[in-house]
Amino acid sequence: MASAGVKAAGWSVIAALAAGFVVAPPWATASLPTSLTAPPRLSADHSRPDIASRKGSGKFGHWSVDRYGLPAYDYTTDELSAGRAVQPELAGSRDAWSQLGNDHVIANGFNHGYTELWSLDRDYERTNAYDAAAQHYAGGYGYLRAGRHVISTMYDDRPKHAHTQRRFGTGYYRKSVFASGVQVHETDFAPWGSAPLLLDDVTVTNRTSHPLTAKWYEYWDVDPQTQSVVSVPRGVTSPTYDAQSRTLSVGQLPSAADVTPQRIFASALDSPISGWDTDTTSFFGAGTRARPAAVVAGRTTQSVAPPSVDGVAGRTLFVFASPVHLAPGASTTLHYAYGVAASHAIGGLVRRFSNDTAALEDTERSWRSYVPLFDFGPGTAWLSRELQWDAYMLKSGESYDAACGYHIITQGGYYTFGDGVNIAYRDPLQYAAAIASVDPAVAADIIRYSAHEQPAGTGVIPYGIAPGCLRFDLGTSDDLDLYLLWATTRYVETTRDIGFLDEHVPYYQDIGNGTIWQHLELAFHHQENLVGHGPHGEYVVGATGDWSDLSTGLLQMTESDLVTVQAVYTYRQLASLAAAAGHRAFAASLRAAAARDARVVRAEWVSRGWYARGYSGLRRIGAGAIFEEPQPWAVLSGLPTRSQAIKLVANYRRFLVGVDAPKVIHGPSKIGAALTPAAADPDVTERSLPPAPDGASNFVDGAWYSPNGWMTWALSALVGEVPHAARYAWSEFVRNTLTAHADAYPNAWDGVLSVDDVCAPFFYSSPQVCGNGLSTSYDTQIYHQDAWSLFDAAQIAGITPTARGLDVRPAAPMKTYSIRERSYGIASQPGLLSGYVRPMHNGSIVVRVTVPSTKDVTVFVGSHTSRYRVRGSVVTFGMRVRAHRAADWAVRYHPAGES
Repeated sequence: MASAGVKAAGWSVIAALAAGFVVAPPWATASLPTSLTAPPRLSADHSRPDIASRKGSGKFGHWSVDRYGLPAYDYTTDELSAGRAVQPELAGSRDAWSQLGNDHVIANGFNHGYTELWSLDRDYERTNAYDAAAQHYAGGYGYLRAGRHVISTMYDDRPKHAHTQRRFGTGYYRKSVFASGVQVHETDFAPWGSAPLLLDDVTVTNRTSHPLTAKWYEYWDVDPQTQSVVSVPRGVTSPTYDAQSRTLSVGQLPSAADVTPQRIFASALDSPISGWDTDTTSFFGAGTRARPAAVVAGRTTQSVAPPSVDGVAGRTLFVFASPVHLAPGASTTLHYAYGVAASHAIGGLVRRFSNDTAALEDTERSWRSYVPLFDFGPGTAWLSRELQWDAYMLKSGESYDAACGYHIITQGGYYTFGDGVNIAYRDPLQYAAAIASVDPAVAADIIRYSAHEQPAGTGVIPYGIAPGCLRFDLGTSDDLDLYLLWATTRYVETTRDIGFLDEHVPYYQDIGNGTIWQHLELAFHHQENLVGHGPHGEYVVGATGDWSDLSTGLLQMTESDLVTVQAVYTYRQLASLAAAAGHRAFAASLRAAAARDARVVRAEWVSRGWYARGYSGLRRIGAGAIFEEPQPWAVLSGLPTRSQAIKLVANYRRFLVGVDAPKVIHGPSKIGAALTPAAADPDVTERSLPPAPDGASNFVDGAWYSPNGWMTWALSALVGEVPHAARYAWSEFVRNTLTAHADAYPNAWDGVLSVDDVCAPFFYSSPQVCGNGLSTSYDTQIYHQDAWSLFDAAQIAGITPTARGLDVRPAAPMKTYSIRERSYGIASQPGLLSGYVRPMHNGSIVVRVTVPSTKDVTVFVGSHTSRYRVRGSVVTFGMRVRAHRAADWAVRYHPAGES
C-alpha cells in the first residue's frame, strides 16, 4: 500500500495532468516496493458470458445460441394461420422480419422466406421489392427440382408435410427445408466488411439411400423501387449475362438524385450453372410462385427481359440453374451473390467472393469478436444476449451514403425504410455516442456526416437528409446544434481520439471546410445567436419544436426548458474538453453560457417537485404535470439539491412509472416510463388542449426509448444521493429492454427482435402497440432502444469517460458483474474493481474510482502498484496509455465497507 506521503507527492502531477492530454505521470511505469500481486488483467479475459436464455421470446418462436456462440431467434409461428401474426402496426399485415447488414448495405429477411436488399448509396431504394401483383417476389430463396418434386425454400410455398426451420441469426437469415428425402439449408447474409452485396449459401444433402440427380434454381428478383411515402418502381435496361464470371446484371435509369446509377447484379460465383433466365414471363409462365413453369419443366431459356420505364414494374429477374449430383448421404454447397454496385466494381466483387467459400464462417467469427461482453451475474443471461443483439442491430444498421461520402446509421424504421429520408438530425448522433465504445470508426463517420450537414456561416442545420445528400427541412428545431456538440464530446472522451478534432470536414454541399473544432464553434454560435433566448431566458423553439417534434404546434410551446438544460450539460462537458486541448477562450465562452442557462433552469423548479417543460407565451408548461424530457438533463447537470432530487425521483416514479398510483391508471408500467402522466390521474392538474389521445394528459405522449435512456443514465448518477437510486436505475434500464416488452406482451411481434422509437404507455387501452401512428407501412428497426441500452449498461456498470480520463462510479445493484467493450471494460467483485481503457492515441489519463471503502486500498496500473490520492470515497491515480492497446487498472480495497 502506498504511504500518505507518496499519495500527496503524486497529486501535484495529477493536477498538472488535468490541464492537458500529454503530461505523463512519472509513476505510470514505476513499481512501488511491494509484494502484492496484481489481479488478472480484465483485457486478457476472453471468457464468454452465458447467453442461453429463452426469456423475452414472446410467442413467435424462441431465442437460442447458434453454433457460432451468438444470439439467434428461431421463428416457429405459422404466420399464415396464427392470429397473433397479424400486426396492428402494419394495418393487419402478417409480415415479420429481421435485419441483415454490413458497413454498406442493409437487408431484411422475412418470415415468409424472402430477403429484400436496401441501398442508400444514391437514391434510397430497395433493389428487389416484393410486389406479388407484378410477379416480383424479392428473392433470396430458390427451388430444388428432384424428379417430379419441387422443393421451395420460400416458407409460404413449402411442400406439404415438409419439416422447416427459419432462423434470424446474428448476421444471417437461414431457412431449412426437409422434404422427399432431401434437405436444403439456405443462408442469406451480408459478408463482413463493406461489400455492397448479399451472399447466399445453399447446402443440399441427399438423405435417401439412392443417388440424387437434381437441379437448384437460385432466384433473385429485380424490382428497384425508389423509397418514399409511396414507393415508385424505377426503370431498368435489358439485363446482360457475362459467361466468364457467370454474372447477370441490369442497369437502372438515371433519376434527379442519381444521375450515375449503379447496376444490380447476381452471380453464381463458383457454382456450376446449366442455364439462366431474366424474364418473369418466361420463368413463371403459366405456373405459380411455388411451382414456376421453368422449374416444373426442368429448363431455362436464357430469356432476356425487355427494358422498363420509371413508374411501371418491369419483368426482370435473375435465375441460375445449377445441376446437383449427390451420392446417398452426400452434401454440396452452392454459393451465389446479389448486390448493387458501380459497373466497374462488379467484376472485382465477383472474383473476390468466388475465391472465398468460407465467407459465412469468416463473417460469424467477426461478429463473435465484435459484440461486447456484458455479464451482470446469475439470472441475467437474457440481458447478456440482448446487449450483444443491440450491438449487432446498430452495426448492421450502418449503411454507406455515396452522395454524402460517409457511413451513417440513420434513425431507421418508417423514417428511412418507409419514407426514404434520413431524419432526424439528432438521432444518428445519439447512436454515435452509444456505439463509440464498441465501434469508434462508425461513430466518427456519423459525426463527419453530421458535421457535413452543417452549412457554413449563418445557415441552420437541416432536420435531415434526403437522397442525393440534399437537405430535408421540417420546420426548424432549437436543439440540433447541441447534439453535434454532445455526441462529438462524448466520442472524444470515450476514444481519446484527440486528433479527430483537427480533422477537416466540408460544410454542406462542400462549400468550404473546417476542422471539427471549427464545426463545434459554429454550432455553439448558431445555438447562442440564431436560436437565442426568449423572455424567460430559455431557448426559443423553432417551427417544429425541440426533441419532441411538433411540440410547437401541439403544446403551443415558445420556449424550451429541455433545450436550456441540455445546453447546461453539453456546454460544461465540451468546455472541459476545450480547456484540456488548449482552446481556453472557447472553453470560457461555453462555461459562461452554461452558468447563465443553469440559473435559468434553477428558477424553473416547480414547487410540486420537478422542472417545468417550457413556456407558451407567458403560460408556464409543466406546472401541473411532470414532463419527463427536462428532468434527466437537470439531474445530469447537477442542478437539483439533494432534497429536490429525492422529490423529483419520487414524482417521476409516481406519475410516469405508475408506482403506488391510483388503480384507475393501471400502473405500474411493465415497460419504460411514460413521457407525460395519465389524463385520468386525479393529481394531474394540467392537460393539453386539444386533449392528447388515448388517455394521456399532455402532448407528446408515449413511452419513448430515447428519454427513458436519458432517465436511466440520470438515475445511475444519483447513486449515493437518492435512496435506492441504483435499484431505480436498474428498473428503468431493464424495463426498456426488448425482453421486457416481449414478456409483457408476448403476442406482439414489434418489440421482440427490434422495435420502434416509441411504444404505448401503461395507461393506454392497447399498451402492447408500438409506433407513433404516423405510418402503417413499416415498423421496427428504429435503433434508440439498442443504442440507449448499450449506453446505459456502461453507465450503470460505472464507466463515465471524461476530458481528463475516466470516472468509475458503479451504479449497479449487484456487487459482481463485468462488461468488456472495445474502448473500455470494468469488473466488480467484493473488494476489487478492475478495468481497462483502449484509447486511439498515446497520452496520459486520470482515473477516478469511487469505492465502498478506502481502507487498505491498493492501486495497480498494469502489473505494478501505483501511487494514488484519496478524497472522500474517490481514489484517483494516473495512467500512461498507448494507442490501440489496452491499459489495465485495478483498485483493491477492504470489502467490509460494502453495503
